[in-house]
Parts: sequence; C-alpha cells; structure tokens
Amino acid sequence: MTTAKATLDKDRVYTPSNQTMVLAAGTILMIFVWLFWVFLERQVRFAIEYQADWGHTIVIPFIAGWFVWLNRDRILAAPFKPSLVGIVLVVFGVLWFSMASIGPAIMRHHNLMGMGVGMVIFGLILALCGWRAMRWMWFPVVYLVVFSQTISDRFLDLVTFELQGIATVGGEIGLGLIGYDVAREGHTITIFYDDRIVPINIAEACSGMRMLVAFLALGVAMAYRGLDTWWQRVILVLMAFPTAIFVNILRVMTLGILATVDSNFAAGDFHSMIGLLWLMPAFFIYLGIMWVMRHLLLESEGDDDESPSSGPLVMRFNRKVIGVFIGCVVVLGISKVCFTVGADWLNVYLKTEPVPLRRSLSLIPSAVGPWRSVRDVRFDAAMVEQLGTPMYLTRTYVDSTGDHAQSIQLHIAYYTDQIDAIPHVPDTCLTAAGLSQRTPDPSNVSVSGLLESWADDPEFQLDGSPYPIATVHDSVLDCDVDVRMPSGEPLVRYMEFLDPAHPDRRLHAGYFFIANGRWKPSPAGVKMAAFTGGDRHSYYCKVQLIAEGDSEYDQAAFFAGLEPFLSNVLPEVMRSIADWTEVTAVTDSNPSE
Repeated sequence: MTTAKATLDKDRVYTPSNQTMVLAAGTILMIFVWLFWVFLERQVRFAIEYQADWGHTIVIPFIAGWFVWLNRDRILAAPFKPSLVGIVLVVFGVLWFSMASIGPAIMRHHNLMGMGVGMVIFGLILALCGWRAMRWMWFPVVYLVVFSQTISDRFLDLVTFELQGIATVGGEIGLGLIGYDVAREGHTITIFYDDRIVPINIAEACSGMRMLVAFLALGVAMAYRGLDTWWQRVILVLMAFPTAIFVNILRVMTLGILATVDSNFAAGDFHSMIGLLWLMPAFFIYLGIMWVMRHLLLESEGDDDESPSSGPLVMRFNRKVIGVFIGCVVVLGISKVCFTVGADWLNVYLKTEPVPLRRSLSLIPSAVGPWRSVRDVRFDAAMVEQLGTPMYLTRTYVDSTGDHAQSIQLHIAYYTDQIDAIPHVPDTCLTAAGLSQRTPDPSNVSVSGLLESWADDPEFQLDGSPYPIATVHDSVLDCDVDVRMPSGEPLVRYMEFLDPAHPDRRLHAGYFFIANGRWKPSPAGVKMAAFTGGDRHSYYCKVQLIAEGDSEYDQAAFFAGLEPFLSNVLPEVMRSIADWTEVTAVTDSNPSE
C-alpha cells in the first residue's frame, strides 16, 4: 500500500491519504471483479436482458452504498480495528464460490455462487474495518447480497404458481363486482361481453411476482431508513406481500376491461406498459402504509448507538491494517489463480456457448409416416415470454389409417445458453389450465421399442455407449440419410389429467428432454446433462406429447399410438437439432480456446 502523506499519531492510529485510499480501494475492487467475473458478468447480462424481472438488481448496489453513506459519521467515529477473522471468512467464501462454480453438478447454482460472493464482501469489510464498523455495515451488505442477484426460477416457480392462482381468483371477483359476466378455469378468466368471449390468461408475467420482488426490496429499504422500531420495520416489510397482490389484481382487472375493447391490449408491449403504470399508485399506497406506521409509534427505542463524530470525518485504522490489506490482496489473487487452474484441471467451462439449430423447427415435415399435420399454434408475445424461447413448434398430427382417427399434439421448445431455467412441464402447465392430476406423481415409461428400428453408430459413442442411428428419407435430396438419435435409455415422463368440466374426458401427457445429445426424462436430468460444466456448449430441447380421449382411453392406448409416432417424428426433430458429435468435434479441435 502506498504510504505517501500518511500519518502515524502517538496512539498508533494510521490515517491514509486520499490518494492511498483510492489506490487501495481500486486494487481491491479490480481483484474482486477479476475473481468473480463469471458471476458478475452473468448477473449484469440477465438484468439487461430481462429488465422487467431483474432490472432493479442494477440499482441495488447504489442503494446499499447510500445506506453506508448515511451512516458514515457513526462508521468513522472511531478508528477501524482490522480483524484477521475476516481473512478466514474471505477464504471460506472463495471456497464456497468455487464449489458452486466448478464443484459437483448438484452444487452448481447461480444463487449459491452469489452466497460465496457475499461471504467475501463480509470478510473484506471485517478484515479491513473490524467488528465495530460491521455493526453499521452488515445491513447494507445483506441488502446488497439478497436483492442484487437474480433468483433462480426453481425457487420462484412454487410461489409464482400460487400468485397466479390468487391473481386469477381476485381478478374474477373484481371484474364480477363491477358488473362483468366472467368465468374462471385454471389460470384463465373468460369475460362474456357484447356477444363475445374474451379470454384472459394469467401467465407468469401477470402473477405479481415481479412486483412482489421489487416491493420487498423497496419495503426493506424504506423500513430501514424510515422507521425507528423493529416491529414497525417488520410490519412494513410484510405489508409488501398484500400490497403487491392487491395492486396486481387491479392490474389484471385493468387488462380484462381493456381486452373487451381490443384483445391486443392484453398482450405484447401494452401488457407490460400497464404493469409499469400501476407501479406508481402502488408506490404511493406503500408510502401511505409507512406514514401510518410512523404515526403508530408509541415509544422510541432510543438511540443507544455511538454518538456521531463532531470532528472531521476521516478514515483511521489500526496500524496492522497494512498487513491485513496485503493479506487480503494476496488471498484474492492466489484464489483467482487457483480457481482458474482448478477449472482447467477439472475441464470445467465457466461459461457455455450457445448451440444454434441446424434448421427451424417449423421445417419438421407436416407429414411423417401415416401422421398428417392438421393445425399449428402460434403464441402471442406474452406466451413466448412465459415459454422462455422463441424457438418452438406446437403442432397437432392425426393418423386416420386405423378404425378411429388418433391425434397427438406435439410441442417442442428449444433452449440454449441458459443459466438455470428449465421449461415448464405438464405437471404445472396443465394444472394451471384447470385440469386435475389423475395420477398423483409422474412416472417414467419406457419406449424401448424405438430401439428396434435403430442401429448402433459404428463410429461415435457418448457416455460409453454408441449413438442410436435412425434412417429417414430426405424428400428434397430423394435419398435415405442417417440421423443420430439421443443417447441413453428412452424414457417418457407420463401423467394423466381429468377435466372437471368434462368428467369423461381424459388427457394423457408425456414429455422428455434432449440435452447435449442425451435423452433425459426429467428436468433434474437436464441439469446433470447440460450444466455439468464439462461441455463448452449447452442446449436442451423439451419434447411434449399430449393426446385426448374418453374414459376408456388409458395409458396403454396412449403409448400404443405414441411409440410409432415418435419413431417417425423424432428423427425429423433430431435433424433440426445440432449433431452433438459435430459440436464436440469443434470443441476438441480447439482445446486452447
């Protein structure tokens, strides 16, 4: 550390110059960003790409810094006494971050990485400033760590689903109270208006989850600075939940009313704009709640804190801060080197690259074997946002060659270069549509009959087994071509659903994933296949199949039609997805990149 113009008084208090402080802070910051670049870059990218959901995370660091600034007089009232315990916490935080980045696949998670970053921040403050300063800085750091990172969809989905239900019920009641004729099924509100049927789908974007996260961040900030007693602060933070839910119900009602004028008002950019417009009245409602809470103050907790310094505010340290600072720099620098070497040694890619489709999914033939396409479904902007990808195909095929026509709806959604999001599956989607599960839990059903028509790849293997090879006829080239199929046991995750409005109706749903060349029946398998860190590239594709029938149409009948359908359509699906052997060949040919 530069010591120019630094002073050492008789009490062994070290007062660095401004230049020294800027140099020291800049050094720590540069090494910090260098060490955690993978996490920080990913977080900023998500905040920019998904501004409606996570744009507020960019503002949170400035709010946390403002909290520190407001308490600067108390923080600087006495000299800092660095603690070596902080260095231990830094080391532990780095180890935690490393495990969440390059450790076992089950631990690799964006939010676990964020916990490691938070530990390091705590450790640095404790190491350089000591326990007394931590008394005033722990809350800004906790606020920063909790609210400045994207929360995994796997954590939010359970809450989001419940909020969708609340918004749907609340919207239905609200619209009914103001005179509209409405009906509700699942997460869809149907408005009967002027001899028209106007459906309003309460998708994830309408669940209120975005508003709730924002209000929690706002509520905690307002409670910290605007209220004096702990019980008032707790109540104000808790009031974020009913406030966000109430305002979101008003938003759903607004969209419903506008949709009766023009259905386009309930989708696309206008849908998002209505959500933004409701944020301002929601903010004033929350301010009103805080005003009420302040006037409910019965007694003051008193200020047992240290009195603010009346003298000039300067940063003063115990002399050992120089050694502790050097120790922090060395620990962070060595950690970065070890982290990089460890990732290379374990052959872990910290950032995966996307895998583009070989051809659009829409080019999958409309006629495959005896099956003929009868309908394609295109989603509006809100549904595409909920789906999480614009690369999808939803098409219904019918086989009329038998005694009875059989139809299967094929839905394919392709994802690449994702962080932690696994697409929705029938377990949640069909339940949200108002159906009830007849089978309590999904079951994995083998479709091993597919393998009988496939041959083994004589050249390429994956996970110790040869790729299956299917032969299909290319109508353009007028010749047969070999297509590599996904490796692994062909299992389909199966569920049966009932329609409460039509008790005799049965809906059978099956799905599986193709992830980095592997067949996986469940979202958990996708994570183990596509997010291990051992592959430079990552992709996964959800293949969902739904058929409808009466009460006599059972699981056996569903799979009796499903298996021959898959034998015809799956090779065409694989012709759209990149050949994994070609993807890995590129990686292997450029090991230094």
